Amino acid sequence: MSMLSKREFLVGAGATMALGVMSSKARAARHSHFDLIVVGGGNAGLPTAIFAAERGARVAIVEAAGILGGTLHLSSGQMSAAGTRLQRQRGIVDTPDLHYADVMRISKNTANPEILRLAVNAAAPAFDWLMDQGFKPIDAHPITGTTHEPYSQPRYVWGRNGGRDILEVLNRQLAPHRQSGRVTILTGHSAVELVQARGSGAVTGLVVRDPDNRKITLRARHVALTSGGYTANPQMFLKYEGARTHTRATYPFSQGIGLELGLAAGGYIRGGEHHTPLFGAVLADDQSPTAMRAMARHFPPERPPWEILVNAKGQRFLREDIPSHDAYEMALARLPDERCWFVFDETIRRQAPALLRGGFSGPWTEADTEQAFAEGAYGFHRATDLRTLAERAGIDTQGLLETVADYNRGRETGKDALGRMHLPTPIVTAPYYAITINSWNLLSYAGVAVDAQLRVIRRDGSPIPNLYAAGELLGMGTVMGNGMPGGMSVMPALSLGRLLGKELIAFA
Repeated sequence: MSMLSKREFLVGAGATMALGVMSSKARAARHSHFDLIVVGGGNAGLPTAIFAAERGARVAIVEAAGILGGTLHLSSGQMSAAGTRLQRQRGIVDTPDLHYADVMRISKNTANPEILRLAVNAAAPAFDWLMDQGFKPIDAHPITGTTHEPYSQPRYVWGRNGGRDILEVLNRQLAPHRQSGRVTILTGHSAVELVQARGSGAVTGLVVRDPDNRKITLRARHVALTSGGYTANPQMFLKYEGARTHTRATYPFSQGIGLELGLAAGGYIRGGEHHTPLFGAVLADDQSPTAMRAMARHFPPERPPWEILVNAKGQRFLREDIPSHDAYEMALARLPDERCWFVFDETIRRQAPALLRGGFSGPWTEADTEQAFAEGAYGFHRATDLRTLAERAGIDTQGLLETVADYNRGRETGKDALGRMHLPTPIVTAPYYAITINSWNLLSYAGVAVDAQLRVIRRDGSPIPNLYAAGELLGMGTVMGNGMPGGMSVMPALSLGRLLGKELIAFA
């Protein structure tokens, strides 16, 4: 999907107003005390508000953007749930226990057992509810997976319009509560700080900054933090995950305010050690984060590799034809600055299927690749000999010379050093080429620590009274661990948000 700018989300406030949302001044004056304040109107916040309102709670949604929906505007909307009605209708036998076991396998047993169990148990009821309200999955779904590690059972689903199909349902379910005044929507309002009682630390409200830059204090019996992650905040990304985020490919309001609020209230952050990068970004320049010019096609079942991959020392670090995105991502995460190079020669350039495809900046063609090499664009290197190529690309010269020689020798003998089987042609024909490849990120792996009731907790495990959290704010390391199990970003946000509003927050 195309990347939307921060300005477009701000301009979206006009669309929100057109739906009948009151002006900020009128809203603030009319209600200043709520049963629940939801910080973030996205995939976790909207179901939290909807189900809390169904129970009779008066709710305020505080959203920094000019329109509700959060990352659902950009997301592919992939979900996984076990034991759904859709599965039963198609003769698929599946259970939350099998789902749990699969996620643990894919995450190398690094996901948080307590929160993962909560998420997989809540997934099927949430998915069935979504379908009851009009969500339509792609006809061939559910499936076991695509390019990441597959599930043991078909439980992976999304709609034709990605996350917007989910958002359409959520907006439709929110509408009557908004119209009745049960839910107050404060778009264009930024959360500033939580209000807490002295002594107990119990949360009693939230200070927000309105579009006119005025601070307003809202009182509430409970506050739910559902404001997403920090992938658009390079400093916070580096702090919590120990790696740079090289691209601007995420929701512009993913600034990590929820983590700051949770920390200031006495909570703590966990999960960043499970940082898992995506592979294949060709950057526009060296000013990280920057635009993604193109993406490398690196899934061997779709496009077997012709090139070799080397690190800064000129050494191969991965069997290029391994049919696993996870293997690529784990290998890239171990490299300095999560950077590597595809290296090839003129024969490969002429004969191989296209290596690059379009990124978030738009489509990409073979003509674009030719032009990038001709212009010497950032990340595109060409030379008449391997020594000069290494120097231009920033690769160790001797290492690259030895690696190419070893690869050619292994191809000739049929015994590649890394066990690679697809060996179509040697790298021997000048000119030689290298394309710099970096990691990119769509998810944040560190998040606010919660217990099995989704209460924000202190390091000693005690809950901060009246403060809850759900969604990406929990950190993808919590429900995905060190990996990317399919559908375990959107679905846990939706299902845990629903659970929070429907059951976990006590309004009596």
